[in-house]
Amino acid sequence: MVLEFPTIEAARTWYALPAYQELAPLRTRNIPGDLVLVDGVAPDYDPRATAAALRAGSVV
Repeated sequence: MVLEFPTIEAARTWYALPAYQELAPLRTRNIPGDLVLVDGVAPDYDPRATAAALRAGSVV
C-alpha cells in the first residue's frame, strides 16, 4: 500500500494521531510490512524495491 501526503510533516502527524495509534497494533500483529517515509520521489519510484533493500541491509 502506498499513501501519499503533501509533506513529511503531514505523514508524521497522521501516524501520531490517537485514532491511528489505536488501530496500528491490529495492523502490525496481523500484516507484515514496513513503513518508509520518502520525501519527493520520481514517478517511477518502486517502494517495494526500497523496502526489500532495507530488509536486506542494503543502503538505499
